[in-house]
Amino acid sequence: QSIENFSHRGYFGRKSRNKELEPKGPTQPAERSEPKWVHFCDFREITHIVVKDCRVSINRQDNKCLEVVLPSPESALSLVSLVDGYFRLTADSSHYLCHEVAPPRLVMSILNGIHGPMQEEFVFAKLRREEQEEGLYIIRWSVLDFNRMILSVVKRGHQQAPGVQGALKYRQFRIQKKGNSFVLEGWDREFSTLRELLDVLKGCTLKSGDESFTVKRCCPPKPGEISDLLIMRKVKDSTKQILNLTQLSFHQIRKNEITQRAHLGQGTRTNIYDGVLNVCGTTGADDEAEYFSTEQNNNSREMHVVLKVLDPSHRDIALAFFETASLMSQVSHVHLAFVHGVCVRGSENIMVEEFVEHGPLDVLLRKEKGRVTVGWKITVAKQLASALSYLEDKNLVHGNVCAKNILLARKGLEDGSVPFVKLSDPGVSFTVLSREERVDRIPWIAPECVWDVGNLSTAADKWSFGTTLLEICFDADVPLKERTPSEKERFYEKRHRLPEPSCKELATLICQCLNYTPVERPSFRTILRDLTQLQPHNLVDVTSVNPDFPVSDPTVFQKRYLKKIRELGE
Repeated sequence: QSIENFSHRGYFGRKSRNKELEPKGPTQPAERSEPKWVHFCDFREITHIVVKDCRVSINRQDNKCLEVVLPSPESALSLVSLVDGYFRLTADSSHYLCHEVAPPRLVMSILNGIHGPMQEEFVFAKLRREEQEEGLYIIRWSVLDFNRMILSVVKRGHQQAPGVQGALKYRQFRIQKKGNSFVLEGWDREFSTLRELLDVLKGCTLKSGDESFTVKRCCPPKPGEISDLLIMRKVKDSTKQILNLTQLSFHQIRKNEITQRAHLGQGTRTNIYDGVLNVCGTTGADDEAEYFSTEQNNNSREMHVVLKVLDPSHRDIALAFFETASLMSQVSHVHLAFVHGVCVRGSENIMVEEFVEHGPLDVLLRKEKGRVTVGWKITVAKQLASALSYLEDKNLVHGNVCAKNILLARKGLEDGSVPFVKLSDPGVSFTVLSREERVDRIPWIAPECVWDVGNLSTAADKWSFGTTLLEICFDADVPLKERTPSEKERFYEKRHRLPEPSCKELATLICQCLNYTPVERPSFRTILRDLTQLQPHNLVDVTSVNPDFPVSDPTVFQKRYLKKIRELGE
């Protein structure tokens, strides 16, 4: 390097330059020092691992990737197996990070909802925490016998007094694996698979002494749940952000800092405008400078933003509007749109969000219908799953995942380019929507949430992701779009299935997400891992649909596209 380059390095740069230019005495051959170890991530921050020959790619929650090249494919698999094992020991006992090293016993356990060898205290505690319904059961591997499973069933005893619930009672029944068959102890009938045995037991009554226990619903493992199967460690990183969701927390923006421009359309009870956020130059000092330093062109005094204005006639839901802004202000992920803060302007409440250049995904898919590659669609799906996995790990629910809420920062349609998407804020909180508004969101809204908003959970986002993946596959043509509200409700009541792409791999994944039983939907870590396994060049005909799938009417327009041009008076 030249002396000029060194001169810009300050004191330490000049000191090292002097040593280099003016050596004293004979030079000794420098000992080759080992490179310094650099921390990459904790095990729980890993989303998935990809192994190809000698190359291992360890993917982190924030989309950073560590590439490791090993001497041989065998040593690569060995490393992956080691990391995978430590992940199960410290983060999630019922998940594997890579298909190539997945233990067959674990795969079987996941498919059948079997827990690891938990102690009785944890089993009974989990049954107490769950909905205390008759016939709930947990199946787990025995602590003592490698080929034995324990079926733990709960029921509530008789009422001791009016208005007082009876005590919970538990019983345990043994299932033995004998070669390739499964047998319930006390029953001489053998079954070729555990699933077959459990299906036969469903609805049956098991006797234990004078007590009878009905087997109804399985309680499978939950992603990352606490049990005696995990080693819990104290997090050393004291700088880790702790979300405070019990109180509102967002940056307050003054009304003179925003400029409202053209009307872009409508959201749920909101109007959306193009806008400019004016950043104060010298006032506000360090904390304000740091706040805006995450954005591009942080030296600029103006930022292109989107203004989401809550309709003044809906001031009664202002608190729910602020709760959404508070949530989105406290999370940070490359595939989540950034919320700058909230502005109160007279009777108007305004959420100020980053402007994402190329707009909603569904608009682009319709415009480029038939010209978007399978690889492009899989990339978008992986980026969306990455953002939702981040939210799931924090036990946060988005509540409004759909293609119109996915924004394109980069189209990625040119050769050598890839798309880059950001999930927008969910808008008005799901909990304040009327029943009609919830029905209108079918098929994106999870069935359990149509009847009761109290059922909103991370499982609801998985259903929405499945429907959104269908949107992406079918170039934004959505099932049930032309159906009436009552027809949509009946569709859910009858537990009908949405059309699936003819591509088997994608159809399987979508089917898992669109499971009418919330606890059986896969975690976003699992979804992301399985999406990564898909090879786009092997996926053909993802846009092929069921012949009964109705073609959308191009003359039907949606309210969100209506733009205000000018006032026409009374």
